[in-house]
Amino acid sequence: MAWGRTGSLSDPEALLGGLLRLLDVLVVMVTGYLAYLLRGQQFDEPANLPSAYLIALLAAGFLTLNVMHMSGIYRPERLRQPVQQVARSAVAWSIVLGTLLLFSALTQTTPIYSRVWFILWALFGLVGLVAVRTLASRQITRWRAQGLTLKRMAVVGTGPRAETVARQMRDTGDYDIVGLIATRPGPQQQAVLGELSDLEALLRERQIEEVVVAAPRSEVGVLAEVMAAVRGLPIDVRLVPELPDLELPIYGFDRIAGVPTLHLWRRPLSPWQLLLKALEDRLLAAVLLVLLSPLMLLAAIAIRLDSPGPILFRQRRAGLNNRVFVLLKFRSMTHCTDSETRVDQARRNDPRVTRVGALLRRSSVDELPQLINVLRGEMSLVGPRPHAIAHETQYSQLIADYLARQRMKPGITGWAQINGLRGETETPEKMRRRVQADLFYIENWSIWLDLRILFLTPFVALIDKNAY
Repeated sequence: MAWGRTGSLSDPEALLGGLLRLLDVLVVMVTGYLAYLLRGQQFDEPANLPSAYLIALLAAGFLTLNVMHMSGIYRPERLRQPVQQVARSAVAWSIVLGTLLLFSALTQTTPIYSRVWFILWALFGLVGLVAVRTLASRQITRWRAQGLTLKRMAVVGTGPRAETVARQMRDTGDYDIVGLIATRPGPQQQAVLGELSDLEALLRERQIEEVVVAAPRSEVGVLAEVMAAVRGLPIDVRLVPELPDLELPIYGFDRIAGVPTLHLWRRPLSPWQLLLKALEDRLLAAVLLVLLSPLMLLAAIAIRLDSPGPILFRQRRAGLNNRVFVLLKFRSMTHCTDSETRVDQARRNDPRVTRVGALLRRSSVDELPQLINVLRGEMSLVGPRPHAIAHETQYSQLIADYLARQRMKPGITGWAQINGLRGETETPEKMRRRVQADLFYIENWSIWLDLRILFLTPFVALIDKNAY
């Protein structure tokens, strides 16, 4: 008897994920060869690819496969997200090219390669990877419309809890809920597929691929009976734990030292993501510091000519894990009487703001010295804005999740800032909205999100009515 899709070669999404791995490598190598042909304009006869170029193509194919895999781009749930596919492919391809450039510079082999070839390869490779993902996403959309990607699922249990689980699984569009399995004989309030004693026969007859156990804890023998029934079947079994009546986030299931655990809280970035974000911060901060140094020099001269006092404003702020650091800004006020127990926020038409300071604050140029904080490792380019010590004390007592912002390094700009939540927070509700935006960023971090925020920041700064 044929058995569903689980564990077989008839799962279209699994096949597509494997095919994409092969296509990614082919795209990288074929576009590299095509770029070499165009660079040399050799169309009348096959071009003999030098060994150095061949090594570069092989290395790029290997790196692409691994970087794509580590980004999770081949997971079925990610294959169904075309925008994420394109964004992650672009970021992964940039990492591959950057790694090749770095290795070439370290080994002093850069002169061997043509710059025209490399630029053409970068463009062709990006177009090829995006095209493959666009076609794959369209194919998955067609498969889903035809119901070919649906997994046949049965829910063990009856009652409101089992019905809720079945409904939520069905609403995802990924599961065909065959029915409920009663855990006890006798009349049931809902229509059921069968009883637990018939489970093995039902699984075989209905070609069910996945079982979710949603029985209450009081029915202690249910899980043992389910496991006995599926021993000889190629099937997935999941348990929906009956948690305390609390609003707890569930991030996944782990096995630590052989002990099964539910993951209720997590660090926002994995070690690999921390490395990626650190590289992003240091490289972009160094480049921006060089490019913006003339503007920063003009700002420093204008501050010196406009009013007496230091060019830079220094203030102790709370950063990652409540570590205190000294934040740098261009001075924009005539005087500062703030202390660590009281900080007066800048207000609209604040008399303390100088003429040059008003321009600097309106354009956010006053924030540019924080690039030095980023190079020091105290801040990131993107993250929750760091607040003064007095504000940390005040708002941590008013807002329950306020200190959760400190799970990530503070940033020069952030999700809150490009969504109009910068400036004075004269009411706790305004700060609460900013905190919610910061927590959204922390939970949904990606390189692509960082680049999007960085791209939008200068445009938002020019039109934001809260910049004063």
